[in-house]
Amino acid sequence: MQITKMNTQYDLDEHTVFVVNELVGAHALPIIDFLKDKEKISEFIIAEELGLEINETRNVLYKLLEHNIVMFLRKKDRIKGWYICYWDFNPTMVPHLKHKILVEKRAKLQDRLSAEEEGQYFICRNACSRMTFETAVEQNFKCSECGQIMQEQDNARTKEFLRERINELDKQVKAAEPKRKVALEAPVVVKAAPKVVKATAAKKKPAAKKRK
Repeated sequence: MQITKMNTQYDLDEHTVFVVNELVGAHALPIIDFLKDKEKISEFIIAEELGLEINETRNVLYKLLEHNIVMFLRKKDRIKGWYICYWDFNPTMVPHLKHKILVEKRAKLQDRLSAEEEGQYFICRNACSRMTFETAVEQNFKCSECGQIMQEQDNARTKEFLRERINELDKQVKAAEPKRKVALEAPVVVKAAPKVVKATAAKKKPAAKKRK
């Protein structure tokens, strides 16, 4: 994806940059930076201002929408007849998404630490590959790349590193915990307010005259 109109730095806080980079990628930052402090911006204007193809713009916006980082309002163009989406940045989701990302990172490291503590790992002299005991047995304790004999690895430093990183994430998770919980799954769609149709009072039919 090529973006012709973009700066190397954006007027975004570090939390937003972290969340967008983790969930979508750095290529989405120009769009968030453009939407910030604006309301109901057409996807065609976003594409034009950032020098993007409309399909590229929509792809990025839909990926951001999957995580509720943006929300949209869809309106039908009266002249052309097709529907146009108008987009907004949804900054209220950023702290919740950051907390979720950190929690998931910590869980992955905890799983890896458990594997390191419970398993045996082997490595060759050239450090070509690292394998479990079961894999080493299948390969007759020979490296598949250099042919050297696999030796049991002392993973004490690996376990210590993982424990330190988990402790750091514990502090980050606690600091990033949002004050209130919100739903993270369903994309946010801003619906247009329905038109109010005034009910017209039914005309009363004149009462039939009684025959004498």
